[in-house]
Amino acid sequence: MKLVFVHLSGSKRGVTEVFTEERLKVGTDPGNELRFDASVDRTTAPFHAEVKLKDCDYLLKNKADGTFVNGRHVEEIVLRDGDMIEFGAGGPKVRLRMKSEEGDVCKPFREMLEDSVAMATEERGGGFVTAGSFLRELVWEALTQSSLHFRMGLALVTLVGVVLALFVFYSSVSQRKLEKEVVYRLQETTERIETLEERDVVAEKIIKDFSGSVCLIQGVYGFGDDDQAGPYNIPYEYTGSGFLIGMDGKILTNKHIALPWWRQPGRFGPVEMGFRPEFKEFRAFFPGIEKPFQLKAEKVSEGFDLAIVSVDPRGEKLPVLELDTDRDIVVGEPVVVIGYPAGVSAILARVEKSVMDELVYGLGLDFLGLADELSRRHLIRPLATQGHITDVLEDRVVFDAQTTIGGSGGPIIDRNGKVIAITYGVFTGFTGSNFAIPAKHVAEILETPAKAKVDEQTEMNEKEETSEQTKRTADR
Repeated sequence: MKLVFVHLSGSKRGVTEVFTEERLKVGTDPGNELRFDASVDRTTAPFHAEVKLKDCDYLLKNKADGTFVNGRHVEEIVLRDGDMIEFGAGGPKVRLRMKSEEGDVCKPFREMLEDSVAMATEERGGGFVTAGSFLRELVWEALTQSSLHFRMGLALVTLVGVVLALFVFYSSVSQRKLEKEVVYRLQETTERIETLEERDVVAEKIIKDFSGSVCLIQGVYGFGDDDQAGPYNIPYEYTGSGFLIGMDGKILTNKHIALPWWRQPGRFGPVEMGFRPEFKEFRAFFPGIEKPFQLKAEKVSEGFDLAIVSVDPRGEKLPVLELDTDRDIVVGEPVVVIGYPAGVSAILARVEKSVMDELVYGLGLDFLGLADELSRRHLIRPLATQGHITDVLEDRVVFDAQTTIGGSGGPIIDRNGKVIAITYGVFTGFTGSNFAIPAKHVAEILETPAKAKVDEQTEMNEKEETSEQTKRTADR
């Protein structure tokens, strides 16, 4: 749009000036767009007024004393085509003409709002105006009926709004992702803590409920004849572990605990001279019961280091452990191992020093007497360690719970309180790899007659002994 100022009086009387600027400064100062001669137009100030395009209207704002529009003193007014403006009392007068150029479109925002409501109402047939239709018409009005500056400003505001919306959306998505990640990690940590706590609780319950089922096995054996004399009548002492599997007194342990001379041909003396392996003492101690139980070998396995021995329960209500012979053992599952590793020595190590000194040095008790006195004082209790299954093979499993010699025959119990394997060996020099026999192999000895099985094994041992002695004689 063009602003045409026709000078009616003053220093520029008869001159017509045309401006396309959106902002004009008026006064006698040389820096103004609409300038007057200070020597002629004495009532006009150096910076007298300002004309500025705002919302499609040209706004006149007084900057000094005495600006008049159509004879009326004003401070700020919207100019209209044909207005007569006087800059200072008695100062130069100009007539304003507004000329639209081709392509000029400029509608005030209030008019755009009014027209948008009207068009949206018409579209709805005079009904209720929806926000969608109103906004659509308003956007169309803004794009087609506003000035370039308004459209540029609208575009800038829209761009800023879109960027802000994208930022808010991205921040919201990132925040939700972060929150989900935090929640997931928190849940994962909580589950791990709960799992650890559950394992501790389960292990504590297993130890409390089933330690009474696990017995210390103590044996003294030798290789003698009917006269109980001769150089081969040397006693051998050992300890092991076992656990009750039946109310009738059946105890599961290792074959090398039930028959300690197994796989040791030639250790005691020649069979052909009448020497034979025999127990001098074979008994079991259960926690909390003062007197030991005499043991008797019932069954032994041919293919695995397993055996069943028995005691007369004497009316004692001993807890029984349940075997799980069906399920597959899984690598990584937590287990509890109960037994008597290191035997009597480990039990002594757990009592007060004064008690140990009394038993060992004061009373001077031997191997059997020491166990009797520990049992009388209720000091015989198994050790329990926790660990995991680290490998599973057909004939054995490997676990990392600590144990050592003396723990053989002890149960390996899962989180359900069932025996899944029986300890039988340790890897010397590294306590992180110990060995056990899966409980599924116990079925073999549970299904065979007792007496025949023990006699068969004894005969086999004697044959191995004879063969070894014959070989040594031939070698001489």
